[in-house]
Amino acid sequence: MDLLPALCLCLLICSGAAFSHQPGSKVTRKVVREDEDALLDCALDGRNIKDEVFDWKKDGSTEVFFYKKGSHYLNGLSGQDGHFKDRVSHFPDQLEVGNASIVIRKAQVKDSGNYSCKFPFHEPERRGQYELIVGAAQQPITTLHKSSDGVLLQCSVRGAFPKPRVEWWDAAGNVLDAEPKFTQKDVSFDVFLQTTVTKSGDYRCVATQEEIHNQVFTETYAPGPGAASKPYLTILDETKDQALLQCEVLGVSPQPAVFWKDDSGNIVDSEEPEVTERGGSYDVVLRTTVTKDGFYHCVVTQDDIKHEVSAKIKVFFGVSEFPIGWIITAAVLGAVLVAGVVVVVAVVLRHKGYRCNKSSNSLTSRSLDSPQPHDQHLREALPV
Repeated sequence: MDLLPALCLCLLICSGAAFSHQPGSKVTRKVVREDEDALLDCALDGRNIKDEVFDWKKDGSTEVFFYKKGSHYLNGLSGQDGHFKDRVSHFPDQLEVGNASIVIRKAQVKDSGNYSCKFPFHEPERRGQYELIVGAAQQPITTLHKSSDGVLLQCSVRGAFPKPRVEWWDAAGNVLDAEPKFTQKDVSFDVFLQTTVTKSGDYRCVATQEEIHNQVFTETYAPGPGAASKPYLTILDETKDQALLQCEVLGVSPQPAVFWKDDSGNIVDSEEPEVTERGGSYDVVLRTTVTKDGFYHCVVTQDDIKHEVSAKIKVFFGVSEFPIGWIITAAVLGAVLVAGVVVVVAVVLRHKGYRCNKSSNSLTSRSLDSPQPHDQHLREALPV
């Protein structure tokens, strides 16, 4: 017996996936997300089942997969329910060790149900039962929008089955007031949930399905009203050896601290910031002059609300896409190339016996009185 098939069977048996010989064996729950593959295990005591018969059914009557001594639904056998056509496969290389497991490809919510694996010519005939649940809630999708009265947090959960409980939690695990909206498609659910927060911090959208012991969440950071957005950076002036950089932060509260830093995180000496207050919010403009190439970062911090944001800008001095040395070299090479072409043409013409007549700018023969045979066509083309 090959080591790999034997090992696979051993794992099935040791994990409890090889089913009991007794009728009414325990139902095993299998939970997968939509579009995932669903593996349903079944085995017969490690014996060779290539010449045996086994049958997989859903909800007692729907034909999922039937194997009979080498024939099955994938090689011409008829009778399979159309919903499972070309979506169910088995493990032909493991039949000799008793593996009758199947895989349902790209499981759909409507695949949910009770599955049985039977060896009808063995007693007892029932070998195992599954409850397959397809559509466990996937990772929630979250977005946020700043508004005049806070930050609007939005969360959506798609294609969940069974129906999930969806909540917004703050960083301490408190559930926020929010009313979910449910849309049902066949047996699965889409859920949309939104709430407005007024404090900066981390928030989680949590989807819970207690029946299948499934919980997933997505965490997002809300800056809170007045928190600084990414600053706006510009190069106000630039010469060959220095650049004047400006950082603008507009309409923030509480008042922020603004710094210029180099790419190593060192604070860069700057001018005094220009601060303007407008109805409790602040505009800040900070300028600095730099003399070295590299990235420069404008960092905005608001310690009162534990908020920090930054932006960066790149500065170069005296860098040309085509250095002057390259330009000169290219010009010299071009001149040499042109001169070379002229010399080659002249040599060819001389070899052929022609010269350029400067007075008439026309091509003439050395001896038109006695042209060579191969030059006759040129002579006929010359002006008289």
